[in-house]
Amino acid sequence: MTREFPKAEENNANVGFFFLLLYSVALFIRPQEWSYTPDPFPFARVLLIISFICYLVLQRPKIWGFQGWFLLGLLLLIPLSGLRNGWLGGGITQAQDFFIYGLLPFLLFSGLVNTQKKQHYIIMVFALACIIMLHHGILQKFSPNGIGWTGEALSQGTRITFVGFFNDPNDLAMFFIMNIPLMFYMRIISQNNLIRLVYLILTYTLFYGVFLTNSRGGLVGLMSLMFTYIYFKYGKIKSFFIALVAAPVAYLAMTMFRTIDSDEESAYGRIEAWYEGIQMFKYRPLFGVGKGEFIEHHKRTAHNSYVLIMAELGTIGYVLWFMTIALTLFMLIRIFNLDRNKYKHNTQLQNDITFAKCLFFSFIGFLTTAFFLTRTYVVFLYVFIGLACALYCRVLKDVPEVIDVTDSKNIMNLCFSGLISLVGLYFIIILLL
Repeated sequence: MTREFPKAEENNANVGFFFLLLYSVALFIRPQEWSYTPDPFPFARVLLIISFICYLVLQRPKIWGFQGWFLLGLLLLIPLSGLRNGWLGGGITQAQDFFIYGLLPFLLFSGLVNTQKKQHYIIMVFALACIIMLHHGILQKFSPNGIGWTGEALSQGTRITFVGFFNDPNDLAMFFIMNIPLMFYMRIISQNNLIRLVYLILTYTLFYGVFLTNSRGGLVGLMSLMFTYIYFKYGKIKSFFIALVAAPVAYLAMTMFRTIDSDEESAYGRIEAWYEGIQMFKYRPLFGVGKGEFIEHHKRTAHNSYVLIMAELGTIGYVLWFMTIALTLFMLIRIFNLDRNKYKHNTQLQNDITFAKCLFFSFIGFLTTAFFLTRTYVVFLYVFIGLACALYCRVLKDVPEVIDVTDSKNIMNLCFSGLISLVGLYFIIILLL
């Protein structure tokens, strides 16, 4: 007689998600920083810890995907890299920061955003954050003194900013770019015509927001996002001719931004920083010079997320980071390649397929922008990876047709691809120097 084992009890930590939602508000909307205080209370961190405790106590089963193992590997590598470079205490401090802004957000968003409804709540927080940031930036731009209602001023006299880490226009541009596909998704799935109109207006206003940040990396990311959308919609041949027709418009857009020229001082500074990153990698090819140490070896930051992690955490860190993002992209591709006709009566799955493609576009925008900006450890990257992992686990559970991409062969292929991309990145930087 076959012995039957009791099924593992399932329990959704809705209290944990509630605090995660509050954390999202504190992290992205940041109302606690709208009025200047010299030493603001760390609301976001406290809410994140409360959500984590609820997750540990209440959530069953707990999701721990391969991305979690890769990020845990990065977490352990950071103090090892610090030890290798004679700075263990600094490595431990940097590891704590990565735990708070990298591993923990991924874990909670992948584990607690386990329904489509919760997913939509998170995106609504993103939408509200974008609206507030745009309102603040537009008022900044047209204010006589260039100061917004938070007291933050324009950067360099022309570039819009917000509070917290969004005080950097480049972070603002990257966040806008990654949210454009999500606002497009919300417009598609909304049943109310008025709400659809709101999301449509917000989508196009985000384009204007990127323009107001005057971020060259943001411009390149936006163009890559648009080209990827055209490619998926019209195919290779049509997208090629569309790109030819749009080339003059793209050139005009570039001329309206700050100068993009290899001889321009800022551009030369980036190339110089990339060169120094290569030298750091040669000096410590396995463990790197240590997280947070790039600026100690060079007068400015790397201005390239790939060069930064290659220099700071070496081959091991680069490959782990690459595998985290590459596996996430494979998960999303598996979902949006599902046969829609087969599931045409399953509205929820149709929405998930659409969301997977939009989230894929968000990552394309990030990956392109990240080549010109130092955003390897930015928190919203790991939030988006968590949302992608949560989506994949939910679809994998409900649709047997989705093939699991976490088998050992695929993981080894990802590792090998990471090494190949590292070699390719090395030679690309060498050619640009």
